[in-house]
Amino acid sequence: MEARLAMSWYCGSLLAVVVVLFLSASLGTGAGAGADLKGSCAATPHPDVCVSALQKDSDVKAAATPRDLAEAAIRAASAAGSAAGDYARREMDAVKDNGMWQCLNECAEDIEEALSHLDDSDGEIDDGEMKDVKLFLDTAEQDVWDCDQSCRGAADTPVKTTLLAKNKDFEKLMSVALALIKRSTGGADSAAASKPKPKTKP
Repeated sequence: MEARLAMSWYCGSLLAVVVVLFLSASLGTGAGAGADLKGSCAATPHPDVCVSALQKDSDVKAAATPRDLAEAAIRAASAAGSAAGDYARREMDAVKDNGMWQCLNECAEDIEEALSHLDDSDGEIDDGEMKDVKLFLDTAEQDVWDCDQSCRGAADTPVKTTLLAKNKDFEKLMSVALALIKRSTGGADSAAASKPKPKTKP
């Protein structure tokens, strides 16, 4: 009788341990599901910029999918572009130098053109048209490079320095978004292969 009770207690305890181990493994697997923010950002051209921007997005959760991260990166790039474009437009009302005014005007136009492509890509992601999204972002990056070229002849001033810094932030976030989209779709094509050559303005 005592031997039977001991065996019953041992089997019950063993079963409890097995259940606990099974649940622990299941929870661990669940916690790792979805996209790893830092791991995904490490695969982009600017990991620190990626992590910093995406952590500020309230829609990015621990269990976010690669697609969620790509969408968040596009939102971050749009916000950075809007900040750069708004700055250029504001400063146009204050500058007196013609060369600086032209720099601001052309840069604002380039950024606004880039933002129009980002707006297109934001809509296309919901439709699953990832190839079109990549094309939109490639075109948007081209417009940002045009902004740098537009200001090459302008005098070096604090306004120009600030504008180009904001523009650089925009460019980095677009590169991040493009890399995350390719990661989310499993695309093997490289960013260098798909990146268009900068246009040269007269």
